[in-house]
Amino acid sequence: MDIRKFVQQRKRMGFSQAELCAGICTQSTLSKFENKGRIPSVKILEQLCQRLEMSLGELSEQNVAPQPHRRTVLDQAEHYLLGEQFPLAIKTLNQVRERQLTTAKARMQYYYLKGMIDTLTSNQTATTMFNFTQILDKLDEEHQTVFSRLAYLGCGILYARKNRLGNAEFFFTKVVNYLERTITAPLNLADLTNTQYARLVMMCYYVAEYQALRKRLPDSNRTLARVSRLCAARYLTVFMPRVKLLAANNAMRAGATSETVGNLLSAALVFARFNRNSVVELQAAALKKQLTDL
Repeated sequence: MDIRKFVQQRKRMGFSQAELCAGICTQSTLSKFENKGRIPSVKILEQLCQRLEMSLGELSEQNVAPQPHRRTVLDQAEHYLLGEQFPLAIKTLNQVRERQLTTAKARMQYYYLKGMIDTLTSNQTATTMFNFTQILDKLDEEHQTVFSRLAYLGCGILYARKNRLGNAEFFFTKVVNYLERTITAPLNLADLTNTQYARLVMMCYYVAEYQALRKRLPDSNRTLARVSRLCAARYLTVFMPRVKLLAANNAMRAGATSETVGNLLSAALVFARFNRNSVVELQAAALKKQLTDL
């Protein structure tokens, strides 16, 4: 069993020993496992791994990943979601049946994807909230994994689009607090997988969108600048069409010059074409024409 991998993941996610074992086991039990190799019961170890978004298989020396096909399908669906390729995300996710997923992590990813796709496409409150509550009330009751934070984000977006801003504020505050702890803490972002990193970027973007909705334009622009820095660090261009388009909208609302807005829209169009984001391309082109006609 690779205990070093376990310790590295705990530190990477910013958990102290006391925080990680809260409600699962004593700190002494965790300390003996990490420092002396005394393996706790399977139930305790499974709960600790779940909180660290790991499986027991990942701790084995052979590093065998369970359910490789289904995990690949879920990851592919998430890739399409992050790129706003919603029809492909839906088609891919429809290949998966929740009852066939045997790990809590896989089920949480499944429900997060179902809920987020519903939020960003159909906007159906009851259906969407069912998916998120599967995570928050059942699979991660203590709200310790990133999937709970993603569920907070989805709930916030849903309520914001329903103009229930008090509810939205509640959930977005949780997301902002998580981002501040995660991004500004002594956490090595370079150690995150591309998917983990992209999730952080997605959270930041939708926070900026919400801040713009609430007319907190300086906050929105600061968050967009953070998104741009995060994208640049990983050459992650998939979010940049939306970033530049929102920045252009913010600039228009703040009374910026036509030249400033036009430059931002041009950047949005370039990134949209590069990333094949037809939605942003159409929106940016329409705004640019509107700007020219003024």
